[in-house]
Amino acid sequence: MHLSTDDLTSALRNEGFRLTAARRAICAVLAESHEEHLSAVDVRARAADRAGIQIDQSTVYRTLDVFESLGWLHHVHLGHGPGIVHLSEKTDHHHLVCESCGLSVDVPIEELDDVFSQLTERHGFAPTSMHFALIGTCKNCAN
Repeated sequence: MHLSTDDLTSALRNEGFRLTAARRAICAVLAESHEEHLSAVDVRARAADRAGIQIDQSTVYRTLDVFESLGWLHHVHLGHGPGIVHLSEKTDHHHLVCESCGLSVDVPIEELDDVFSQLTERHGFAPTSMHFALIGTCKNCAN
């Protein structure tokens, strides 16, 4: 089940936000681009085009923060450039990014449990952040 525009606008209303034209447009863009990786600037541009109005970037950030706090939106840095966001039902996942072609793959966090355990064992360090992607080369670019 993908989160709909109605799901997102209801969540904003429940969190005490007014449902302005800008916030409705942001919700529609996020729902329609489900699991697509977008920067906050991309979200603002698409929402402004959709609604035919100017949208302040701070409105986008505040709206994205609500969905991230609910666990519906993921914020990650894929290497160079701005951080990206995307809606996903996969609450705990990591990203693998090809530095050659830009392919981004969502990986269930369980697949990294052994790596995280080894880091904890060897270095006494327990990683918790999913805000940074693992950068490398995909199999197509490696060939």
